[in-house]
Amino acid sequence: MQSRARQTAQKVALEQEGLPVSAFLLDENTWSPLQLYSIYRLILAGMLVVIGLTGHSFAQLGRFQPVLFDAVSLVYLCVALIGVFLAHFRWPSFVDQVYLHTGIDIILLLMLVYSNGGLHSGIDLLFALPVILANVLRPGQNSLFLSAVSVIALLSIQIYLQNKAVVDSSQLTHAGLLTFFVLMVSWLAGDWLKKASKTAALAKKRGQDIASLSQLNQSILDQLQMGILVVERSGVIRHMNPRAWEMLGEPASWRSQPLKSLAPELNIHLQHWFKHTCPKIVSYDIKHWQTTELSFRLSQLGSRNKGASLIYLDDITEQREKQQEVKMASLGQLTANIAHEIRNPLGAISHAAQLLSESPALDKADTRMVQIIQSNSKRMNVTIESVLNLSRKKNPKKEAVHLQTWLSEFVHDFSMQSDLKANQVSLFVDPIDAEVQFDPTHFHQVLWNLCRNAVKYACDDINNLVLAINCSLRPQTKTMMLNVIDNGAGISEKNQERLFEPFFTTSNTQGTGLGLFMARELCLTNNASLEYIRLPAGGSCFRVIFAHNK
Repeated sequence: MQSRARQTAQKVALEQEGLPVSAFLLDENTWSPLQLYSIYRLILAGMLVVIGLTGHSFAQLGRFQPVLFDAVSLVYLCVALIGVFLAHFRWPSFVDQVYLHTGIDIILLLMLVYSNGGLHSGIDLLFALPVILANVLRPGQNSLFLSAVSVIALLSIQIYLQNKAVVDSSQLTHAGLLTFFVLMVSWLAGDWLKKASKTAALAKKRGQDIASLSQLNQSILDQLQMGILVVERSGVIRHMNPRAWEMLGEPASWRSQPLKSLAPELNIHLQHWFKHTCPKIVSYDIKHWQTTELSFRLSQLGSRNKGASLIYLDDITEQREKQQEVKMASLGQLTANIAHEIRNPLGAISHAAQLLSESPALDKADTRMVQIIQSNSKRMNVTIESVLNLSRKKNPKKEAVHLQTWLSEFVHDFSMQSDLKANQVSLFVDPIDAEVQFDPTHFHQVLWNLCRNAVKYACDDINNLVLAINCSLRPQTKTMMLNVIDNGAGISEKNQERLFEPFFTTSNTQGTGLGLFMARELCLTNNASLEYIRLPAGGSCFRVIFAHNK
C-alpha cells in the first residue's frame, strides 16, 4: 500500500513538473513490465553462468577474456537476483529502478561484449534490449542520453578490438548498423510513447469524466420523485429508476423483461406511439392493472427507427393528495361560513316552527305547513352536520387494520342494525392476514355509507338484497382492493358521471347526496380511492383501492 501511494504521488509530481509520463505508468499495474524484465535478466544471467561452467563451448562465448566473462556473468546473476526482489517489493521507485536496472545491464553487457571479443553469437541482441527498454518505460531526454552514451561506448569497444586485431572491419560495420538501429528505435519509440502517453492520459481523463458523469446521472435518476423508464422499440426494458420500480409494483426481476409483462396498459400506448406518433412527445393517463392511476409522458431517445423511448411516470395519487389538501382547506373555510351564516338562522326557524306547532288555533293545513318547515329544517341541519363532520376529519389517524377481523365485526354489527339475515351478507378476504393503513373511524363511515346505500336503493324489498364484501390482493401492484357488491339494478350511465358529486342524489325523499361524496373524500384523505363499477350481469360494485403498504 505504501509503495502504491509513493507511486501515485510520483505520478502527480511528474505531471505537475511537466515531465513526460509513459503510457505504462497510466496503467493500474505499472510494475508488470519491470517485473517481467527482472525475471528475464535472472534467466539470462543464469544461462551465462551455465555457459561459463561448461567451458564457453556453447555459441563460442567468452573466447577473448574467459575469466572476465565468468566474473561478469556471476555478478550479473547476483544483480539480477537482487533486481527481482526490488521489483517485487517495489522499492525504490519505478523510475529509479528503470534507470538502475537498464544502466547496470548496459555496463555489464558492454563488459561481456569486450570479454567475448566483439559483437557476434547473438550478443548484439542482448545489448539492444535494455537500451530500447529505457526509452519505452521512461521516454525523454535522459533515456536518449543513456542510449547515446551506450552506443558510443559500444563503438569505442569495437574500435579498440579492431586496433588490437581481435575483430575485422566487418564487425565494426555491423556495430555501426546496430548502434544506428538502436538510436533510431530509441528516438522513435520515445517520441511515439510521448504522444501515446498524452493520448492515454487524455483518454483516461475522459473515461473518468464519463464515469463520473454516469454516476452523477444515475444518482440524479435514483433521487428523482418521478419514475423514469427506458424501453427499446422491441418493448424490452433497458433501465428503470427506483421510483418507477415502486410505481410498477416492485417487480422481482425487470432487466431485459418485456414491458407488457409488467405494465400491459402502458405497453399498448407505447407501441401505438412507436407506430403512429413517434417522435412527437405525448402524454397519457392509465390505470395500472386497474388499481394505480399513473400519468406518463413519452419522448424519443436516438433515431426514430433504432432509438428507444424515454418514459416519465407520475403517480396521480400524489397529485390528488395535494388537490385534496387544497380542497379540504377550502371546505373548512366554507364550513365556517355555513355554521355562521346558515345554522343560526336555521335554528331560529326550527324553534319558531316548534312554538307554532304548539298553538291550539292551527287547522290541518297550517299544521301540515309547520311539519314541512320542521322536516326541511332537520334535513338542512343534517346536511350542515355532514359537511362539518367531513371538514373535521382532515387529519386521519391511520392504523394497521386487520381486514378479516375488522370486517367480520362490521358485517355482524351492520346486519343486526339493518335487520339483515346472516345469508344476505357474505365476506371474503384473501389473503386472510391482509392489513391496510386506514383511520378506523373513517373506514367505518365509508363502509357504512356504501352498505347503507345498498340497503336503501338496491332492492325494493330488503329481503331480496344480497350483499357481498370481497377483499383481494392485486399481485402486479401489491395493492389491496375491497369490493362492496349488491344484486340491485345498478346505476344508469347518465347518473354514473355525477355519482360522487356533492348534493347529488337519485332519491327525492331520502338522503342529502353527501354520502358517496363523503365516502370518496374520506378515502382520498387516507391515500385510497373509491370508484364505481357497473357489473355486466347487473348490480353495483363500489371498489376501494387502498394505498400500497411499503
